[in-house]
Amino acid sequence: MFDNILGQQKIKKILSSQIKGGKFAHAYVFMGQDGVGKRLMAVEFAKILNCTTNDFTQTDIGACGICLSCKKIAKNIHPDLHLIDFAKQAELEEEDLEKQKVLKIETMRYMQKEVATKIHEGKWKVFIIDPAEKMNIAAANSLLKTLEEPPENTVIILIAKHKETIPKTIVSRLQTLFFQPLGQSEISSWLVLNCSINAQKAQETAELSEGSLEIAKRLVDKKEIEGFSLWCKLKTQNFYISEILEISKNTARTGALECVDAMIAEAKRDFRVYPREVAPALDSLNVSRALLLKNVNAQTVLDNLFFDLLDLKNTFTSKQH
Repeated sequence: MFDNILGQQKIKKILSSQIKGGKFAHAYVFMGQDGVGKRLMAVEFAKILNCTTNDFTQTDIGACGICLSCKKIAKNIHPDLHLIDFAKQAELEEEDLEKQKVLKIETMRYMQKEVATKIHEGKWKVFIIDPAEKMNIAAANSLLKTLEEPPENTVIILIAKHKETIPKTIVSRLQTLFFQPLGQSEISSWLVLNCSINAQKAQETAELSEGSLEIAKRLVDKKEIEGFSLWCKLKTQNFYISEILEISKNTARTGALECVDAMIAEAKRDFRVYPREVAPALDSLNVSRALLLKNVNAQTVLDNLFFDLLDLKNTFTSKQH
């Protein structure tokens, strides 16, 4: 089972054993950084439970991937698979996706109604909440009521990065599975097979990816996250205050957390060469990341971060001479 998902052998073994024995949990939280297969695993779980060709209690093969049910789930048009995410919330509110910052109670109430309905055409209803750490307090309390009275033939899977961002009352009712960063060899091999690049380029990309296939694919496609070039600029160039504030404003609008994640990845690479000099910068980046996860105003966080990092230029310039 789950053969089409990269890495995560421990998670695969746990879930495969549970599924084959028919004794899986009614609710999970898949925990780990972006790009390590959490959502893919959740969708594949839904395929296995609803595959009309392979009976999950009778085979270790998993989902066939070609029956009507599997195809519908892959295309997100199966009536018994529900993705509770910003895209769904934007659809429900008839608003732009970019305006969605937290998962609201209205979205959870929609989910509750769907939980209460009968199965449409599959064997199991599967609800995937992503990103679960973005639920506001009211939404989390609403979800808690559903978890306290789990319905039959229903599996709820929360997707999150950090355990601390989800209320303990919810986590205590879930089975938590921690997804590890992918190995560099796993990522580089995948890139060689799927992205038409040579082994050396694949290895270099894997080293920058920090265990995330998502970041690796962006780098290969030359859609580098702005944070990679921004880190280089902050450590080597002079900036006026007005320029820093403009960069902060633009980054907050286009994706603050993604930018900080990318800067952390690049900073870790420099840390291997200049550990003493880069350590304070990494501390500032990690503090900023934690604040962004708590929904602190992104531009304020970035303003403070970028000014803290400005002294990197002198440090790196002196080291290079």
